[in-house]
Amino acid sequence: MFIKYRQNLIFIYSLALDGWTDPHGNSLWAFMLMTSSRKEYLLSLEDLSNIRHTGEHLSKTIEEVIGKVGAEKFVAIVSDNGANVAAARNIITKDHPNIINVRCIAHCFNLISTSIVKIGEIKYIIKCANILTKYFKNSTIASSWLNEAIKNKNVEGGGLKTYVETRWTTVYECVYSVWRLKDALQHVYK
Repeated sequence: MFIKYRQNLIFIYSLALDGWTDPHGNSLWAFMLMTSSRKEYLLSLEDLSNIRHTGEHLSKTIEEVIGKVGAEKFVAIVSDNGANVAAARNIITKDHPNIINVRCIAHCFNLISTSIVKIGEIKYIIKCANILTKYFKNSTIASSWLNEAIKNKNVEGGGLKTYVETRWTTVYECVYSVWRLKDALQHVYK
């Protein structure tokens, strides 16, 4: 989206941010500039290990990041909904009425997925699917038989996928891969 202002085109951006802890215990935060044409650019990657992650401290870092581009060019700030990050978003949107506060939908899906996999029946299905997947990943002969059955039965979409707790989309990918390969798996079982 763009607006015309004083006969100049001014591009409108969104700021997406997320933080995580690296294997060395550092607190890393990525600040992504997102354009209306859905392009994403890494605006800043910050090591925030030396500050408390309060909403106030995070908002100061966000102010510095958006200051590099100009706060007037932003229309939204997007992040997960951790209490500290939500507080920082609230401070930014209070100080900059042109910026709206948006909760990241991917993080919402992650929370929903995390809740679903705690249901007993779902947990059991995923456990069985992962056991099956790990068996074929760890056995070269079984993997060879499965790949041959996939080829002979013209099954598309690749092999078995493993569920990884920290990647919410893998719940679907894992269970769907077993269902999709049902005929090939039954062929190998016989």
